[in-house]
Amino acid sequence: MVEVLLGKHRLELPYLIRIFGVSESDFDSWTDEDTKAELLDGEMIVHSPTTLRHDYLAGFLSSLMRLYTEAKGSGLVLGPNSIMHLATSRKFAPDILYIRQERVPLPLTKEFEGAADMVVEVLSESTRRYDLGEKRRMYQEAGVTELWFVDEARQQLIIDWKRETGYEREVVRAGQAKSEALPGFWVEAAWLWQEPLPEVMACLQRILGLV
Repeated sequence: MVEVLLGKHRLELPYLIRIFGVSESDFDSWTDEDTKAELLDGEMIVHSPTTLRHDYLAGFLSSLMRLYTEAKGSGLVLGPNSIMHLATSRKFAPDILYIRQERVPLPLTKEFEGAADMVVEVLSESTRRYDLGEKRRMYQEAGVTELWFVDEARQQLIIDWKRETGYEREVVRAGQAKSEALPGFWVEAAWLWQEPLPEVMACLQRILGLV
């Protein structure tokens, strides 16, 4: 649990704090299920609690992906507290991560070693620069097959696909955003900007072609 104080006042505003000189053992001992933190080359990145809207949107997408993978038997969807250990001193906790079935460790381990097949990050005021900059670069260096960045402020979905020559980017503002890493899965971009969000089961039925 992290509490940030400014003088005698508890800081509630969105924040992103960097703590330098942190080893993997330090990180493991300092964090728990109530701490949203990551490790990037010896820097511990501590995030403020998410907003209700951020949690609502990430939960909507996570539920859709989990139910879809269960229906298809195609893998495992985790997040936002699952750690992905990409390399020495690089530990990240995406909002959502997908691992295809043949790569799911059994029994499940404390952390996933290596790059997930698909990562989804919902951008926020405090994490936009970090997510689209350093974190995106670390994901690409590790070889994550597909990256989704949900940009609600600009009502767009940024998708990076791994190719032989690097990463190809697509920005989806309308229509279907389709996954390659999770075959057959797609979302209608307009669903993500609705208030309230549409019913998960109704969207799932459309994705599965049942309606």
